[in-house]
Amino acid sequence: MFYAEMDNSAANTARDSGASLLIGHASNDASIAVNSLVLVSSVDYARQICGAGSQLARMVGAYRKTDPFGELYVIAVPESTGAAATVALTVTGEATETGTVNVYTGRTRVQAPVTSGDDAAAVAVSIKDAVNANPDLPFTATSEAGVVTLTARHKGLYGNEIPVTLNYYGFGGGEVLPAGVNITVA
Repeated sequence: MFYAEMDNSAANTARDSGASLLIGHASNDASIAVNSLVLVSSVDYARQICGAGSQLARMVGAYRKTDPFGELYVIAVPESTGAAATVALTVTGEATETGTVNVYTGRTRVQAPVTSGDDAAAVAVSIKDAVNANPDLPFTATSEAGVVTLTARHKGLYGNEIPVTLNYYGFGGGEVLPAGVNITVA
């Protein structure tokens, strides 16, 4: 036989989680002081002082999804030397139907509209415009002659680890390339 008694009167689910620290890169033109501890109260404030689309601003955004009220500090470190990573999306063909190209950069989906009759260059411009319309992405985009070049916002090896995919959810998720359009990611 076993008997236990519990007193839950001191139990509290609203405990302080303690302070957290994120270390990463800010944009080159950011106002945050490099190598200094800075209290960040919101995602908007992180975008303001670190730069929209910067590694630190996106890290704060991801953190705040799990802990919206906790005490959070960031330290901006100098950017690595070297070149920024690039990803090329090569578009071929002409669209024979209207549709959407779904490009995923990291976990963020960007949708580029395609109209029947669009050639490779027009589809590439649509993708470039859709990527550049979202300042929180880790890439900027340019297009020329049917090739979209995504360039990481920060130099160094970091950008090589950001996944770029097309139509992640496929046919079952309603994500297919418009007929006549082909895109390769390299």
